[in-house]
Amino acid sequence: MIDVGGAGLLFIGAYLVGGIPTGWLMGRVLGIDLRQVGTGKIGTSNLFRNAGWRPAAVVGPVQFVQGLLPVLVAERVHASSVVVAGAGLVAVIGNGWPAYLRYHGGRGVATATGVVSMWWGPGFAVLLAAYLLGWLGRRPPVGVLAGFVSLPLVLWATGAPVAEAIAALGLLACICLRRLEGFADQRKGQETAPDEFWQRIVHDRRPGQRLVGPRGS
Repeated sequence: MIDVGGAGLLFIGAYLVGGIPTGWLMGRVLGIDLRQVGTGKIGTSNLFRNAGWRPAAVVGPVQFVQGLLPVLVAERVHASSVVVAGAGLVAVIGNGWPAYLRYHGGRGVATATGVVSMWWGPGFAVLLAAYLLGWLGRRPPVGVLAGFVSLPLVLWATGAPVAEAIAALGLLACICLRRLEGFADQRKGQETAPDEFWQRIVHDRRPGQRLVGPRGS
């Protein structure tokens, strides 16, 4: 069992690891600034849309590990369930609001999926099933949202540690907040359509998206 100081160091490490902007770095290698194209996010989805499947196939698993690793370390040092759950949540916060890029990060989906993979088997299975249904229905963002909405209930119902079920609510909040980035500013400028909130939250869609032709696909 680690003490408070050890837990603090673990959380700092989780934030720094989760926040490494791997998608943005891959884009820069390919000559693309992901913040300037598509959704403006630095994650796997925007990389896929603007650079093709090959670089996305590299970055996706890396971002998954960025969520998995802090939780794995927390478990290996026999941290409490609260610290284990917190380490995962902090890693996703780091991915969405990385200090490396002035707190403008990605959606956090791949990193959050890595976190959940280390928490509780049934929750991870439900999450993957929701992803699959979203993909089959050609609505991946809807599948992602459905998975993370269901996750806290599944964790609670299947006997997962309460701390993990609560942290799952935090994961859902992070994903929704990342989808809503800039929404308040648009409303002030009266640039939003009546269904803009719905489009952002459910479909992860914002107006004026511009795509660069896929490279290497």
